[in-house]
Formats: sequence, C-alpha cells, structure tokens
Amino acid sequence: METDWCQQLTEGLVENGCQYLSIALMESAQEVQKKASAIADRLKFPLLAEQTTSEKIGYEIALTYSYGKKRSAFLTHGFSLPVAMDPLMSSIYTGVAGGFLVITLDTTPPLPYSSGCDPVSLGMFAKMAVLEASGFDELPALMKSAYALSEKFETPVMLHIDTKIPKGSGSVTWKTGKRRRTDFEKNPARWAATPRFRFLLHQKLNRRLREIAESAGKEMFQKLDGNGEDLGIICNPANLRGVQAWARKNGAAVLSPRMLYPLPLKPLEQFIRTYKKTVIIEDRFPTMQFQLPERKKIPGRWTSEAFREVASWDRDQLNRLLEGVKSGKDIQAEAAASPPQRDKESAKASALAAFLNKLRASSRPPLLIADKTPLTTGLPVDHFVSRGGAISVLAGHAHATEGEETQPVLGITDSSAFLHYGIQAMTNAIYNTASVKCLMVTRPEHENVIRAFLDAMNHVQVIPLNPQAKNARQKVFREQTRPITFFTVPMEVPV
Repeated sequence: METDWCQQLTEGLVENGCQYLSIALMESAQEVQKKASAIADRLKFPLLAEQTTSEKIGYEIALTYSYGKKRSAFLTHGFSLPVAMDPLMSSIYTGVAGGFLVITLDTTPPLPYSSGCDPVSLGMFAKMAVLEASGFDELPALMKSAYALSEKFETPVMLHIDTKIPKGSGSVTWKTGKRRRTDFEKNPARWAATPRFRFLLHQKLNRRLREIAESAGKEMFQKLDGNGEDLGIICNPANLRGVQAWARKNGAAVLSPRMLYPLPLKPLEQFIRTYKKTVIIEDRFPTMQFQLPERKKIPGRWTSEAFREVASWDRDQLNRLLEGVKSGKDIQAEAAASPPQRDKESAKASALAAFLNKLRASSRPPLLIADKTPLTTGLPVDHFVSRGGAISVLAGHAHATEGEETQPVLGITDSSAFLHYGIQAMTNAIYNTASVKCLMVTRPEHENVIRAFLDAMNHVQVIPLNPQAKNARQKVFREQTRPITFFTVPMEVPV
C-alpha cells in the first residue's frame, strides 16, 4: 500500500528524535502539522509541530531549538527558502549545537506560482551541506545520516525532497528517537561573533566543508553497473529511478551521490575515468557539474543547451535525450525538435482579470497598481511595483492627492507578498492615516492567518470578493468605513 509523503516525513522525524518542526505556510502545512502531532501523541514523543507565518520566523524558531542541543527541522517549499536567507546565512557561520535539518520540498512539475528558485544551488551558495532523497522509503535512513552530519560538524544540513520521487510502501516502524533536554552553552565568541571572529568562523566553515566531503562513505552513493565501458551517467537522486530504468535497458552505468554539496569528488572522478563518455543529469542549476574540476568537458546543464531544455520530470524527454547521447547524434537538434511542454495557463485568463477589465471599462476607471508577484503577473493593471510595494504606493498617492478630485486608485497584492512585506507598509499607512483600498489574492494555506490578523486590526476592514458576482464592482466602489480596506479574492488554480 502506498502512503503519502506527509506521513513518511513525520515518521522519519519522530524516528530520528526531532523535537520541533516549523512548517512554512503552504498547501500541505496543515496536513503535515496534524499528522506530526498525531504520530507524536500516539508514540508519546515530545514533537511540537507549528505552522509559521513567515519562512524567516520558522527558521529562527527551529534554529533556537538546535542552539539548545535539541534536534529540530524547518520545512518549506524550495522556492520560498530565500525569505529565510538572513538567519540561514548567519547560522551557517555560527553553526548549531543540536541537529538541525532544513527540509526543502519541490513540487514537480513546478506550481503555477513558483518563483523558480532552486534550493539546491541556494544551499551551495550559502555553503550548506545538501542531501537529496531518491524515494520516500529512504527518508528515515537519510534523515539519520543528515542529523549525524549536522551534529558531528555542528552545522545546519539541507534535506531536499522532490515530490516526483517514488512514494513508500506504507510499512511503519513506529520507532522513536532519543529525547533531549535543552542545554544551551554560553560562547559569545561564537554566538555573538564580532567581524574579527566572523572571519575566523569563515575559515572554519571552509575547512568543515572539506571534511564533510571527505567523510562521505559508500552509503552516500547509489550505483548501477553497466554492461561495458561505453556510457556512464551521473545523476541527482530525484532523477535516479527514471535514469536507472533507461540504463538497465541500454547497458549504461549510473552513479548517484546522495550528497549534492559539498560533492565527494574522488568517487565521481574515478567513475568519469572509467567510461568513454560520461554525462550529468540534474535539475535546474548544474550544482554537481559546477563542482567538478573537468566540468567543461562533460555534457550536462552547464555545457549543453539540450540538457538545460529537458524537463527532467518528463520521462519521454529524458529518454530522448539519453538516446541521443548513446547514438552520438546532434543532441542540440534533438532537443530543439521536441521542446519541453510548458504550462500555458496564466493570469490573463482568470476571473480576476475579467473583473479588472470591467473596472477599467467603467465610467470612472480606477488606477490599478499591483505588486509584481507570480500570482499577479499578466493581470491588466496600469503599474507594477516591487513585491509588497503596492500598499506603500497607495498610501503615498492618498497623501499626494488629498483634497484633489482624482480618479480612484485600487491596489492588487497577494497573501504571500502581504505576509512577507505588506504588513509593514500597512502599519505605516495606519500610523500616517492614509486611506487605502487593495485587492488581495489569497492562497488557500494563507486564508486563516490573514483573516485572524486583519480581523484583529481596528483600522482594517476585510471584505470577501467574488470577481464573478454581479455586485462585485459596487462593493469595490462603496465608501470605506475604515481607513484600510482589503478585498480578499480566492486564488484560482492554476492562475
């Protein structure tokens, strides 16, 4: 029986003694929290699972547990990880005292509102060790290795999971890890490092990365021997099952490192020397190829447009690419003949877009100012501003045109931009008594926290809006009863 990834993830955390899990708001956050709490209750294990309103906040709370020598984890979508970069970069230098996993989840194919950020390459940029799973069944064992790395080298470790990997069998071990007590040790030179000590920590970090790479044993590799020495394929774990299926039929050898950064170079260089031709298959940014000394001589995403154009989650495209490699044909031409299929849905076809077009066609059309986000791109607006800037622009416009007869102004944002950037702009508008009207496209996982937050504000009015309703336009143009008015519009999937 196949089990869902939420359960396998939480079982792996409990089995490895994780005592705190912070979950950034996303589609499955509530389900993960419920399953983690249920499993912890059933096994009487002290795991606290919380949904946090911001990736930065979630990272910082989980990090606090690890400062006290407890095991913790932070779960987020891969494309949302940049929001937590401030505490993440700092924690790479100061390190941790207890095991700390940064679990990044990627949905394949990408979600409509994905920013396209690659968490694996981001981990390399931040000098954070990165492990990747090839199947949900191996999560408990991989988490064990990740926590061991984190505690041995006193550093956060990223565990990257792509939803395209095979789901598990549903077998449950119901093991629990060790319970730990908080034990924070004062060390100002580390936890409150001045620039001089930061420089020393930077040198220590570089040494640590070399030691982590050298510590990788056989358990950090998955290998399939080929029939001969013609073709060797290096691939990331998320693509392993698809590559192995092709390799078994065609006699190719496969080597897949579970540690993507820092890359254990010796086994890979030996593998490359063994075969006449070697190629690298990986997702998005060529993280593995970038670390190889001979990267320019090996076909992969770093050196070939054909490899960059292949949607690795599309098994047919991947097979065509490997067939071209095997036959020695012009891979570039093969890829050009079969471009990857991209999602053609956009905000241009949404009900919200139709509603905005009606507003623009009215006798007194409003000036439409929108945050530039994946959910608003393509909407018929007059002006795009940086993410979270629409409310500030509306407040500025309200003051600049006070007492003047001007056309109405309507802002457009989304719940993610509001939670990360818009709250400060709204606070400023309230403080300076600016009158603001704004449409907010709300993602399902944000609805409860947005409602709770805005309802608690005496100066804010929240009005649910169905763009297809007959009275929608009248609602928007109705006189405000409070200084700040938000019209919440449910997100359309796909937008």
